Amino acid sequence: MQYLTASLEDYLEIIHILRQSMSGVGVTDIAKAMDISKPSVTRAIKSLKNNSLVIQEKYGKIILTPEGERVAESVYSRHKVLRKFLKEVLGVSEGTAEIDACKIEHVISKETLEGVEKFLKNYGIEG
Repeated sequence: MQYLTASLEDYLEIIHILRQSMSGVGVTDIAKAMDISKPSVTRAIKSLKNNSLVIQEKYGKIILTPEGERVAESVYSRHKVLRKFLKEVLGVSEGTAEIDACKIEHVISKETLEGVEKFLKNYGIEG
């Protein structure tokens, strides 16, 4: 698998999130959730397919492969921890915490994330 851009990680994350509330995720669902064009989604899905992270029959629903699921869960987990830290510890508003967590989740080191998780746990704040 090649290096994934933050954008491609976001696609995996949104597929993971949408799948929790719907039976199947399509290009239109992703475009609507991310407020982007369907051709942009189609290009991203093609790249994710080339990296063996999703499966999609022509015009069909998009399914995460086991590796795609692993990456999506990792990104989403980082996002939740960071959002919780920003909101609960730093007192950042929900909207700003959501936006900033989405940005930070792609660049934070494993060591720093573990430190944030430890901090939250030590202070009884569930990530």
